[in-house]
Amino acid sequence: MNLPSQARFIAVLMLALATSAASGHEGHQPLPTKGVQVDTQNGQLTLSAQARNAIGLQAEELLVGTVASTLTVYAEAVTPWQAKAFGSAQISGRIAKLLSRPGDFVKKDQIIAELSSRELELLKLDYQQAVNDVSLNQRLLDMTRPTALAGAVPMQRLLEIENAVEQSQNRVEVARIRARTLGVSSDVFQNSASGSLNYPIRSPIAGQILHSDLAEGKYVEALEHLFEVVNTDEVWVRLQLLEKDIFKAKVGNRVKVEFPASSISVEGIIDRMDAGLDSQTQVSSAWMTLANQTIIPGLVGRGTIYTSEQDEKLTVPQRAVYSDGLQNYVFVEEASTRTSAEYRKKTIQLGKRTLEAHKQSEPMVEVLQGDIYPGDRVVVKGGHELSSLFFLGVLKLYSSDQQRLGIRSEPASHREVASTTQLTASVTLPPENRSVLSSQLDGTVYSHKLNPGRYVEAGEILLEIASPEFHKLQLDLISTSLDADLSLRRADRLDGVKGDAVSLRIVLETRSEADQLKARAESLRRQLSTLGLLESEIESIVKERRILNYLPLRSNIAGRITSSVVTLGETVSASQPLVEIHNLESVWIEAHVRSPETHSLNGEVNGIATILADPDISFPVVVSRISPTVNESTRTQRIWLTPKSNSSVPQLRSGALITVVLPIGSPTSTLAIPSSAILREGMHYFSFVQKDDGYVDRRRLKIGRSDGAYTEIVDGIEAGELVVTVGGRELQTAFASLR
Repeated sequence: MNLPSQARFIAVLMLALATSAASGHEGHQPLPTKGVQVDTQNGQLTLSAQARNAIGLQAEELLVGTVASTLTVYAEAVTPWQAKAFGSAQISGRIAKLLSRPGDFVKKDQIIAELSSRELELLKLDYQQAVNDVSLNQRLLDMTRPTALAGAVPMQRLLEIENAVEQSQNRVEVARIRARTLGVSSDVFQNSASGSLNYPIRSPIAGQILHSDLAEGKYVEALEHLFEVVNTDEVWVRLQLLEKDIFKAKVGNRVKVEFPASSISVEGIIDRMDAGLDSQTQVSSAWMTLANQTIIPGLVGRGTIYTSEQDEKLTVPQRAVYSDGLQNYVFVEEASTRTSAEYRKKTIQLGKRTLEAHKQSEPMVEVLQGDIYPGDRVVVKGGHELSSLFFLGVLKLYSSDQQRLGIRSEPASHREVASTTQLTASVTLPPENRSVLSSQLDGTVYSHKLNPGRYVEAGEILLEIASPEFHKLQLDLISTSLDADLSLRRADRLDGVKGDAVSLRIVLETRSEADQLKARAESLRRQLSTLGLLESEIESIVKERRILNYLPLRSNIAGRITSSVVTLGETVSASQPLVEIHNLESVWIEAHVRSPETHSLNGEVNGIATILADPDISFPVVVSRISPTVNESTRTQRIWLTPKSNSSVPQLRSGALITVVLPIGSPTSTLAIPSSAILREGMHYFSFVQKDDGYVDRRRLKIGRSDGAYTEIVDGIEAGELVVTVGGRELQTAFASLR
């Protein structure tokens, strides 16, 4: 209200008070026609039309609807981890034929190009020679067996031919398996014509070819990235959460995302949450999945996360709410005529959520408690002038105020307080709660089951790697096992006919060869076991000749996926970190302490840890480990703390920043109050002291040492006085409004 209108209001008010004093009768206050009448006891005001117009009084109706608390975040559309893939060949060769171009839509396993490869031709030749050897040796066996049984041919010759038959059959079987691992049917090897044999290069997923490095006649290496395919049927939207907002959002929250550059607005829900924090930005992400063809990866915009929603809630315009520090209140219009209007001051309790569907710029705030109802009209303009008629002269707490504000108090008393040190710390994980998944062989990623924040079980297969070396190991195991079995059977048969027919030297050499082959087979089994194969899988390879097409990578621990650098079809090298998994059930808090202070720290020292991003969240911790060395540059020692057992601790993410207060030295008895009762204003400290009659004093303090939970009082409060430990900031607001 400008100065002229304020002056008119004061003049009208003075006239109203004078008229009221002259016209009252029989204990009733008259209804003024030109002024203002105030009943401070009942919180009622009566304004004449002149007074109402002087201050430009306006009122609006309360609304009922869906209220929500929201969080605004940066949003980015990205390609799902399963919807992007690179194409490559498992063998080297020359591009013989191109069947697709960039921009083409392809199906999963559709042939993109054909490769002519010397390796395929050699495999075909080996297969055909093995088949011919089987046929030849079988004919020799059929011819030799009758004469050997008649004694015309040495028995050793018959056994050698039988062994040759089985060896050539094993070569045929191994060649068939090798062809199958390359995606080529061994049936094409039956044709001995000189026509070329091509290796098919297939698309790992269905989608659209984004780019291609293929050209007819080009020579390509095994596992080289040749083309990229993207599927945009679904997109992920990454919502970046600051560290302070991590505990506000959760899976299932509704999200509205706007992409201004494309004028697109969509809604969805959070279906995944990251399990970690980015080590450089301290940002975590929430994820939502959208099936919307108008949204393409790369779009950026703004996301609104609805962290809490509730239907049928009464709301009031925010500008209609006034406060004296202790109470929030509104002025409700109870009657209005052409000549005058009546208003009543009513105390309300507000929530933090606002009316979702309200189209005006002014927010409508939910009402948790108060004597107001749908359809009531509240003052939205001119309320400040009305509030000036009601003010606090002293600060007094009634039981209703204490209950509404959640005010709690505690008497000052003598207790043991030690000096403390405040440390900046961060959350880390015990070694057994952190796992990095990698392949021990070179290859390409054939498939994976990775999603941000997904929970996985120990031993669960998360990735499959297509690796020629893995195929070779299995083929070697099959071939060696077959040869070992064959040599063992031959040795047993030679044992049965040794003597004049077979020399002892040949028997011993055959037995030795069988033992060597068996030892090599056992070595190959152990190598496959080291790569992560189960014993049942190895047995299947040996006994059923069922080769695994892809190397399975299993999770070593149960936990949540924290990060991944995996793309389908991507070439990975041996021991390259691919996926990181965190188990957040137990954490460490790592800090650095000045060397002179560590002598008093041990497993019995308890401290208070506070999340830096949310000071309202704190929990007790205990020192669990101390580094035995001092850092040469900082002269500090590293310590590890753990949350105290049976304490309520939120799920902390690795990398979260923590403030830790630890006691150092021996505690001494002193007058102390809870640290939460101490407030700071500029360079001074103060607390609110509650008296027996309900009045509250604001006391300036001189403080001493603190152990985090309690602080020494040097001057300002006496033992036994009741200090406000919870709600002090609300009282400070009320104190500032005193006149």
